[in-house]
Amino acid sequence: MHLSIVQRCASRLGLQALWVLVALASSTLVNAAGSLPTYGEMDAAGFAGSPRENYALQDFSDKYRATLDISAKDDVFRPGVINVYDKASGAALIRVQSDELVLGTDPKTGKVKTNVHELPYGEQSVLIYKDFNFDGIKDLALMDGQNSCYHGPSYQVFLGTADGFRQSDSFTELAQNNCGLFSVDEKAHKIETMTKSGCCWHQMSTYGIHNGEPVLETQTVIEHTGGSGLPTETVSRNQNGKMTHTTSIVWEEDQQREILLSFRLAPSGKRIVLFRSGDASPVFYAALDSKNQVGLLFPQAEGEQLKYDAASHVLSFVRGDTAYRIVGDAKGAPTDLKLLAEPAQGSLNKVADALKAVQ
Repeated sequence: MHLSIVQRCASRLGLQALWVLVALASSTLVNAAGSLPTYGEMDAAGFAGSPRENYALQDFSDKYRATLDISAKDDVFRPGVINVYDKASGAALIRVQSDELVLGTDPKTGKVKTNVHELPYGEQSVLIYKDFNFDGIKDLALMDGQNSCYHGPSYQVFLGTADGFRQSDSFTELAQNNCGLFSVDEKAHKIETMTKSGCCWHQMSTYGIHNGEPVLETQTVIEHTGGSGLPTETVSRNQNGKMTHTTSIVWEEDQQREILLSFRLAPSGKRIVLFRSGDASPVFYAALDSKNQVGLLFPQAEGEQLKYDAASHVLSFVRGDTAYRIVGDAKGAPTDLKLLAEPAQGSLNKVADALKAVQ
């Protein structure tokens, strides 16, 4: 009886040990099956049940190859999967899936094009193989959909290592939150990004590479939001880990901006411009330096306005404690000012007519 109990206990222990071994084996199988990293989102069930086409990608590396498994639908954006393999062993290394990939093939070979990188709004291929962090080892950017600005291409970025790749959150973030993949300045060892919102807001950023990671160095934001139509430019610079900011208004010549009067003061060479943007636009005064930065723009605040006295041919305005005057002769040419030798463009008479048009 005692022996029987011992046998039963041993039997139970053996069964438990067997289940442990089965569980460990199952766990090992799951880990092995799931060892291939998969990135991106898609309707996997819908993709599995739909007709698909499989393409090889153009040869981009001596060590690696890639394929594109994509929906057979004739749509611009299609569900698909990009797989990257080791050429020598045939092992699968990376899998990126998306509901919105693009199919761009070489008409001569039928293979999917690689390393097409036309910024900011041109064609960008599903795979770009380049050294992004300037360590001498090429890296991979694999399209994971259209998540960048204006439904543009976005990428998962994988940095090359001695024995494969590792996914980079920092580089991937740059390839998600801007307009397409970043540009690579190989000579300066810089990464540059651009993004925008509508016609009137643009942001350009430059990153240096420190310890293999991108670090923001400079950022320029240009906004066309003021009534004058002139852009406001804010430049931010990384000064020993602290960002400093400089904001200025920048003069731009364009076809919509009508110059009513323009001349240069002596001896500084400062340019004075009176202009408007369209027949219904207010008239603006701008004082420009040699870099076309606007030191004084008028009007800006509510209630500010230019005044013209037709009898005395005087244009005037007040900003703070300072009064500004431009005196003209009967033909509207500026007088009582020290001007450079070049002739003035336009006249005070044109300014006066433009002021009357919006009264």
